[in-house]
Amino acid sequence: MKKTKLILFIALFAMVGCTQKNKPTESVTIITHGLRFCEGTVAYDTSVLVSNFGTEALNPLNNERKGYISIIEDNEAKVFIAPDQYLNGPKGMAIKDDFLYVADVSKIVVYNLKNKKSPPQLIYFPTGSIFVNDIAIKDHTAYISVTNSDKIYSLDISDPYNLNEKHLEEFVTIPGPNGLIIDGYKMYVASYAADEVTTDANVIYVIENINTPVYKKLIDQPGQYDGLALKDDKLYFTNWIGAKVGYIDLATMHVEYLPLDNLSLAGPADITISNDKLYIPNLPASQVIIYPLK
Repeated sequence: MKKTKLILFIALFAMVGCTQKNKPTESVTIITHGLRFCEGTVAYDTSVLVSNFGTEALNPLNNERKGYISIIEDNEAKVFIAPDQYLNGPKGMAIKDDFLYVADVSKIVVYNLKNKKSPPQLIYFPTGSIFVNDIAIKDHTAYISVTNSDKIYSLDISDPYNLNEKHLEEFVTIPGPNGLIIDGYKMYVASYAADEVTTDANVIYVIENINTPVYKKLIDQPGQYDGLALKDDKLYFTNWIGAKVGYIDLATMHVEYLPLDNLSLAGPADITISNDKLYIPNLPASQVIIYPLK
C-alpha cells in the first residue's frame, strides 16, 4: 500500500477514476457504506472482516486512533469492532483460536473475539518499525511483515491470553515484505518498496520451508505488490503499479490478470478469499470489491 507522500496523487487518481462512465463488471459487487480507507481483509466463519483507518484523510501511518474493524455479511458492511482508541492505521489481519491479530503501524493489536469489549493486547515492534503490515499464522507462531525495515518477525502465540514482546524475534530479512500467506510450510511474500522506488527486488517471493527460511523469487516482474490469497493452486496478488489484480498459476507459473479495468480500481490492498469470492479493498476509494471466482 502507498505511503504518505503519494496520498495526494492517489486521491486525485481515485477521483478521476470515479468520473468514468463504464459500468462495473457484471456480477461484481462493490461495497462502500460502512467503510473508510479500508486496507485489510480476513475470512471469519462465513463472513469477512475489513480493517479501516477511519480518518478524514488517507494516511496509513496516522496516529489518530480512529481505526475500526467492519464485518461484511450479506454484501453489507457493519461495525464489528468500533473505534476504541487502540487502532490507528490497521492493515493486515489473521485469526487463530478466537483471537484477532491486527497489524497497525508500529504494533500489532490482539482482540479476544469472545469478549471484543475487553482491552486488547498490544505488541510493539523495535524502534523505527513504522510499517507493520501483514500477519500469517502457522501452528503457534505468528509471522509479521514490517515493510520499511525489510524484516519479517515471528511471535510465539502458544499462550494467546498472555502475549509477550520478549517472544518477538527476527525471522528473515527480505526486500520490502508486505502481504504474507502460508500454505503448509511454504510462505509466499509480496514485496513493496516502502520508499516508493520500485526495483528489481520488489517481486513476489517464496520460502519453501518456514523451518529453514531461505527465500527466492517466485516471479521476476517488479511491482508494488500488496495482498496475497491462495485458491486451487492459484496465488492471487494485488499490485499498486497499474492498480492490477491477478494470479500466478503455481502449476505452470503463468501470470493472468483479472478483467477489472472498468471498476476504477485505484489502490488494491490486502485481499482474501471466502466462499469462492475474492474480496479486494480499493483503499483510496473506501470500497471493497467482491469478485466471484466461479
